[in-house]
Amino acid sequence: MKACSPSPVEVCLVSSDCTMWHLLAGLVLLLCAADAAPVGDRTVPDFGKKYHVKGELNLPYSDVSGLKEPFEVWYDLEGNRSRIDYRNSTVRTFLIGNDLDYGVIYQITPVPIKEIKYFQLKGTKEDPIRPQAALPDLQGFEFEKMEDYAGVQCEVWKKVTQAGHKKNTYRLWVKRPEGSDSPAVPYHFEMEGFNTLLESHNDKYMIDYSDFSSQTESDIFTPPGGMTYEEFPDPPEERQILANPLQDYVSTSPVSHAHRLFGPFKENFERQYESEKEHEERENNFVHTFRFVHSTNRAGLTFSVGINHFADRSKAEMARGCIIPD
Repeated sequence: MKACSPSPVEVCLVSSDCTMWHLLAGLVLLLCAADAAPVGDRTVPDFGKKYHVKGELNLPYSDVSGLKEPFEVWYDLEGNRSRIDYRNSTVRTFLIGNDLDYGVIYQITPVPIKEIKYFQLKGTKEDPIRPQAALPDLQGFEFEKMEDYAGVQCEVWKKVTQAGHKKNTYRLWVKRPEGSDSPAVPYHFEMEGFNTLLESHNDKYMIDYSDFSSQTESDIFTPPGGMTYEEFPDPPEERQILANPLQDYVSTSPVSHAHRLFGPFKENFERQYESEKEHEERENNFVHTFRFVHSTNRAGLTFSVGINHFADRSKAEMARGCIIPD
């Protein structure tokens, strides 16, 4: 095999407490999900309590330029269940809120070499399993403008959030059927991140939607029976993102699961940075590497990739072979 420069990832086999306020807020959201709230002279788009939609996730800042990942979602809020298939059903995930005491996530995924694994993540009283939507919760979004997207005149809805130095702008392009009670149709969702300390746009991802329908089939939510489901592999802190990766991309929180996993990374590899600015840069590099790793591992390849001590390095550093000593 031809020798190459170290990569941010190495080829290897890689095997939440809520306050009462959060619980009440979540309950209100569930009860009001289908009630469109007025924003100026417009109402927030309503996609209904049940739908099927296809999507393609685009990660332009990943280690592979323009990394794209197709997915398909079946969502049933009243049935407290959803299903998400990644990469043409290579990975299938069932989120069943009514199973056991607090719900279960079941996942069927290939692992090297040509083997299928059956994983499960059980919900808890503090963190029950809920159906995962394919679309962002539009609470806090405001109508921005009308704009053509892919030849369709769409409403653009916008939300800006900030936590620390992270300022994220979310936009959703949606077509609302005129004179009809039919649900709105999503076309495109985009997040652009700006770091106020680094004074740069350092994060972005996009989702293109297609084939939106308010119809689903009941049996689509049934996970394969007769199988032995085991716990998701270590490390434990990664199990939530392994079980439900889509949540990070449709959430409008500036701090994702990937960001929160930077702490364990620093501890595991004894990282100490010289300045707050370097810390922000390294965290950003880590998040992009983390996304690349998990997207790649959903592709059903003959190998898997994992986070290593190069995960906080930039692509430019890796290309120059400038590896900072540990």
